[in-house]
Amino acid sequence: MKDVTTGTSIGGYPEGLNINTGVLSFEKGSSLGGNLQLGYFFGRKANWGIGTGFMYLSQTGDLKLDNYHVEYKATDDQSRVYRQIITGNNVKERTTFTNMNIPLLLKYKKRFSRTLGFTMDLGPVFNLQMKGSTENRGTYDYEAIYRFTGSGPDGLPTVYDNSPTPLAGSYLITREAALAASPGQDPEVWFASNRDAGFKTVGLGQKAANAKDETSYKSGSLGLYVQPSLSVYLSDHFALNFGLYYMYQSFTNDNKANYVFMGTNREYNSSLRNVTSSTVQSFGGNVGLRFLFGKPKDTDEDGIPDRKDKCPDVWGVAMFQGCPDTDKDSVQDSEDSCRTVPGLLKFHGCPDTDNDGIPDKNDECPYQAGPASLKGCPDRDGDGIADKYDVCPDKPGLAKYKGCPDTDGDEIPDNEDQCPEVPGPASNHGCPPPPPPPADVPLTTPILFETNKTVVHEASIPVLETAIKTLSGDADGIIEIHGHADSRGKATYNKQLSRRRALAVKAKLVKMGADPKRIKIIAHGESAPSASNATEEGRAENRRAVMKLQVD
Repeated sequence: MKDVTTGTSIGGYPEGLNINTGVLSFEKGSSLGGNLQLGYFFGRKANWGIGTGFMYLSQTGDLKLDNYHVEYKATDDQSRVYRQIITGNNVKERTTFTNMNIPLLLKYKKRFSRTLGFTMDLGPVFNLQMKGSTENRGTYDYEAIYRFTGSGPDGLPTVYDNSPTPLAGSYLITREAALAASPGQDPEVWFASNRDAGFKTVGLGQKAANAKDETSYKSGSLGLYVQPSLSVYLSDHFALNFGLYYMYQSFTNDNKANYVFMGTNREYNSSLRNVTSSTVQSFGGNVGLRFLFGKPKDTDEDGIPDRKDKCPDVWGVAMFQGCPDTDKDSVQDSEDSCRTVPGLLKFHGCPDTDNDGIPDKNDECPYQAGPASLKGCPDRDGDGIADKYDVCPDKPGLAKYKGCPDTDGDEIPDNEDQCPEVPGPASNHGCPPPPPPPADVPLTTPILFETNKTVVHEASIPVLETAIKTLSGDADGIIEIHGHADSRGKATYNKQLSRRRALAVKAKLVKMGADPKRIKIIAHGESAPSASNATEEGRAENRRAVMKLQVD
């Protein structure tokens, strides 16, 4: 990635107007390079050291120049003054930078095993040389505006039309003028005819006369370099490094005076000549070879020379003469039955996490204390069945019921018994057999109502169920609902009230699944009492609806 800052000089465009020298950016960058280093570490066992060397880096990418457009005063090969217009089309410069540096690095190394290690280089880099070469891959529209002021046949002399909008009467050799003069024709045909007529500096989609250019930056800048790597040791003295790198550098430069990117005769000057400063950040992967010096030989790098190391190929500790104690429990690996977990000497290096006297490797419940008879697993209810196998771990039970009790002794364990304290058959889930169902309520049982009400109460559901069964059992039967009222109130009102009561009963039956076509409503009002209306008890009995089966 490269960030650039360009100069703002437009002195190379005489009496310029509508000037836009464009926005320069860097994209699609890649880099390739190498470095040679010499390092020194502060002692045979030291992890830290310093180093220096030489670095070379080649970077490629595209410099993109957006919105390039200039208009300025120019003179053609016939000494005619005119306005030159240059517009860039998809302007890109393929750029290659070569960069040579001297690093001053802080170095770190750590070897994890006989074959693997880690290294890190970090520090400033001093730039010796920075060069850039570019190739112009854009095209440009060269247009012109002539203003003839003479009276002769050639209209000479000409003057510079410096109006932001061309003056009336000026001769325009532009894309718009070509389209207006020859609609439907390729504008370049019209431009070619103008070149044939002596206007040599016009044309669409023109390429630079010189496609390549080179520049050099000032040397002496400082940067930063970081390189972490994985080391694969081929021997005690050679290792292959595979890693990443990141480098940051900032450069300054004196941009060219009166800089012109594209000239009247299509002469090309690299946009790098107008760069005052740039920042280069590069990152990627690296592969390298590392040569190591040092004595005596210590293959496993455990600080114990091979000649004194009983385990020279495996990193170890001094107390066991170079042999390993992976879990650091003071039991060397060769005698440790649990090498990766710290343990106790009495258990051959294996732990007893729950302190129940049974080492974890033999303990089926290593995190819960338990007796040896249950292989170290707890038994909360003391029924001789380990909790992990006990379906009812908090209630003493029997092995045949997986640790659950049978309180009522009906051969159904409590956890499956819906009535654990009362014996019952398995067919009824351990509960006593249910009582026989009650006898059906007679169809003619009165359905009673409150004073001046039509609500059918839950107490009347049994007789309604009898009516549903009656209709189901007799396909030709019809239920008659006789509605009644007591004698309080006017006879006409009581007639309507009795009808509403009969209808309320019908609605209940229909809701319960009855066919409404098989139900008849008969309203009696107060005309057919079943008891005396002189008492409250009698009136309550008269506020009723009675169902009867009618067979056609």
